[in-house]
Amino acid sequence: MRHHPLTIGFRLYNFIKSMLFLAIILFVVNGQSESWFFKYGRYAFLAIVFIQIVNIVMSWYVEKYEWKNRAFHLRKGIFVKQTSTIPFSRIQNVTRKTTLFHKVVGLTSVTFETAMDGDNDSIQFAVLTKKHADFLIELVESNNREVEEPCVSGEEQEEATVQEIQEPKVSDRTIHFTPRRKDLWKASFTSLSFLAIIPIVLAGLDYVEPFLPENTQLLNFYQDVLTQKWALVIAVLFALCIAVVFGVVKTFIQYGKYEISSSRTHIYIHRGVLDESYFAIEKGKIQGLELKQTFMKRLFGLAEVTLISSAKPTGSDKEVKVNSLYPFLPLKKAYELIEEILPTYKTNVELERLPRNSLWVKLLRPSWLWIIATVGLVYFKPELFDMAHIWWMVSIVLLVLIMFHRILDYMHTRYAVTEDQVQWWHGGLTSRMFMTKRKHVIEMSYIQSPLQRIFHVASITTMNRSTPVHIEEIQDISVPYARSIKDWYFKRQGELSILNKKD
Repeated sequence: MRHHPLTIGFRLYNFIKSMLFLAIILFVVNGQSESWFFKYGRYAFLAIVFIQIVNIVMSWYVEKYEWKNRAFHLRKGIFVKQTSTIPFSRIQNVTRKTTLFHKVVGLTSVTFETAMDGDNDSIQFAVLTKKHADFLIELVESNNREVEEPCVSGEEQEEATVQEIQEPKVSDRTIHFTPRRKDLWKASFTSLSFLAIIPIVLAGLDYVEPFLPENTQLLNFYQDVLTQKWALVIAVLFALCIAVVFGVVKTFIQYGKYEISSSRTHIYIHRGVLDESYFAIEKGKIQGLELKQTFMKRLFGLAEVTLISSAKPTGSDKEVKVNSLYPFLPLKKAYELIEEILPTYKTNVELERLPRNSLWVKLLRPSWLWIIATVGLVYFKPELFDMAHIWWMVSIVLLVLIMFHRILDYMHTRYAVTEDQVQWWHGGLTSRMFMTKRKHVIEMSYIQSPLQRIFHVASITTMNRSTPVHIEEIQDISVPYARSIKDWYFKRQGELSILNKKD
């Protein structure tokens, strides 16, 4: 079957958004220009628009999809036909997004993400009816249930399955977290989202600059404001108020309708007011957890928990990762949430500290950042604040900051290895915790540099399936503990054999 007809409109909408700035430059700002560059540029622009419109319409006509034998079968290609088959079992995550465009027409979109690389690493349905989106999501999630799927056509199967979806049934989902107003205010300031207004204002000035008065008039206006202290104070306060209001509104729109829930087999994340997103991931396909704290989040006692899976998220929203739990969780609530959603993970384990020898290793380890910066300072010998020899002071300050950060990293690093779980914290001004199960670690390496041999410490590196591969390293732990971690990992083979027998 073909994609929804409004897929054409959605692709045209995105194409117009991407070309709007260039259109304004060619037809508004320089619309009267007789320069060959802008003159032929307008012709080239119109040709590209025409070709793209034809391509969008023809692509929709030839692109088809169906589902049978527990797999999606996709066909596309205008001149070169391409056919691909993606089994439901390869699908790792489900992302459902309802943008402003979808809300206006009463539709939605769904993306199924896989662990595959290349052009077919995801299946995107840009425009769907909400009923059909529910059907496709239920179709994929039901793959985990041991129910034999009849080999019938897509239309016949949808008619049968939609009737089941429409029947009222008690939801097995448990809601774990929805942000309160207090949480949203904290998120507004710890995210520094109010600073996002600066590039927006600068970009806006580029748009309106041709319509502004002469530069001399603007310069005189700026000078008048700077010379009048009361006017300068009012201007600064006004700018701060605008920035804060912008940041608060932006945060409330992004996280105002946030919900984290789970069922027996899946974790679900809903977010967004204007643009709504829905993310679902199967618990059994989570490879690990990552908890991060920036400097601002540490001050407010907040953290972000990220689910690590082998799928590659393809969401267009770069500001918020779709596989992230609420990015501004109170630290205590983050621990509770992990154990509620994934009971097999334990956060209340006793953590080990680094041995004292590791502090000397960290302090004596060469810093390439400091070496390269010092070489540059020695070569250029910059003069700052009218001081001819300040370059060597800058080098010393940089070295002190690096050593201070390493001391903080030594103090904050913690690690623990339990029966089937590994967990460790890193960090100086920021901090990060990684946690995974032994069965998900596909490779572990033991490393000992010449400097580490002197102080009898070593490093352990783990690797988990992800896109790209997720690599973690804990440095400068005692040699006996590092060897015990190696022995702990060798037991993985027996654990996997038991799991395979159960399957």
